[in-house]
Amino acid sequence: MTAVAQPTEDRMTPLMGLATAGGAIVFLLATAGLANAWLAGKPLPDSLRIAAVEAHLGSVLLALPLGISQLLLPKGTSRHRTVGYIWVSLMVFTALVSFAIHTINPHGLSWIHLFSVLTLVTCPIIVLEARRGRVEKHRRAVLGLMIGGLAIAGLFTFLPGRALGNLALQLIGR
Repeated sequence: MTAVAQPTEDRMTPLMGLATAGGAIVFLLATAGLANAWLAGKPLPDSLRIAAVEAHLGSVLLALPLGISQLLLPKGTSRHRTVGYIWVSLMVFTALVSFAIHTINPHGLSWIHLFSVLTLVTCPIIVLEARRGRVEKHRRAVLGLMIGGLAIAGLFTFLPGRALGNLALQLIGR
């Protein structure tokens, strides 16, 4: 039998704030950069038009606001569980499709794929700990994945010279 957490109104902890802010920054920079290019009628860089990159970016842009909503809204509800399963599924898909992306190292995997491994290890833990009613372990795993897998890994995509970084720099006229 699995334990089901009771709905709660969680207070915002510093790690939840970091995960929320980091996820929001990545989401806003990515969508603003993409929207700016689209509204200016500029073609996207070739590296963003690779099918695996499109799938990866699309699933991340769906997972980010869902993850943020999970942190901000009440926990233990039917909505939280349903959105949680969708979020975990998106994160697993995002991680798996990343292994087909070789823009940093054209000959194979790069250091950034470690975030994909982190995601594939953490997602089952998130589900299992929630189903077992181990709320604190579940929360720590979710926050770790939000901060490491979405915020930090996402911010690496905005480094100068990377496609999203270049699109974001165009927002400020560089």
